[in-house]
Amino acid sequence: MSTPLRGLGPLTRAYLLQSFRSRTAIFWNLVFPMVWLFLFGFIFYRGQPTLMMPGLLTITLISGSFFGVSYLMVSEREAGILRRYRVTPVSATTVVLANAIRALVTLTISVTAQATVGWLVFRYEVNGSLLLTAAIMLLGGAAFVPLGMFVGSVAEDMRSAPAISNLLFFPLVFGSGAAFPAFLLPGWIQSVMRIIPSSYLVEALQGVMIRGQGVMELIGPITVLLLTLVIGAWLNSRLFRWETTQPLDKRAVLTTVAVLLALFLAAAFLAPAFEMVTRPGS
Repeated sequence: MSTPLRGLGPLTRAYLLQSFRSRTAIFWNLVFPMVWLFLFGFIFYRGQPTLMMPGLLTITLISGSFFGVSYLMVSEREAGILRRYRVTPVSATTVVLANAIRALVTLTISVTAQATVGWLVFRYEVNGSLLLTAAIMLLGGAAFVPLGMFVGSVAEDMRSAPAISNLLFFPLVFGSGAAFPAFLLPGWIQSVMRIIPSSYLVEALQGVMIRGQGVMELIGPITVLLLTLVIGAWLNSRLFRWETTQPLDKRAVLTTVAVLLALFLAAAFLAPAFEMVTRPGS
């Protein structure tokens, strides 16, 4: 009897092996995070290693979710691999979940390697719970993976995938306080960042790593990340395509954009004010 998750284990293992053997995946998951680490550590945040880590880990999670997940999905669809899966008992749900699990495993490896090397070289501090820090990073990765899969579903081919990924990547990084401290950004950017999902991950990581806060003090950004995960996963189930020639459901795309925009507009008005816009120690 066929089940919706039939073949999930073998397909996930195959995806993981593919990622570990792919030079592109190795670059985005291991090399790229180290480039950002040393660039930030020696140039932008010299003498402030603890301040740099929340934003740096956020950048790693965003880049892995968008460039890693979306590129692999598009390349598999373009090469006809997903078309072959379609004639097997493997369901679309299984393929989506296997991709998501692969992404979370590789993202975990990326941030673990970056955090470890960063501590060995720069000796940053974590003022709050290490377990909570790890849980927030895992939640952040789980929240951004569906957004990366959205790009993978919408992009027609490997020519359009980088353009769409970069269109989303730069606002998520430079408009969220991830690349530069939020308290140094102009006031209008500090206002706009409340509708940018990555801002809530930076706020949560800064809360536990710099301010030493607990779960209840960070319930606002944590709730936004949880809703991003749940809503993003649900919306992706409507966008998955087996083949490049399969028409894109434009109504589903518009619905996805509208629902996510409504979520972050609601968060902008209802979530607690960002503490990261205040200079630490002031």
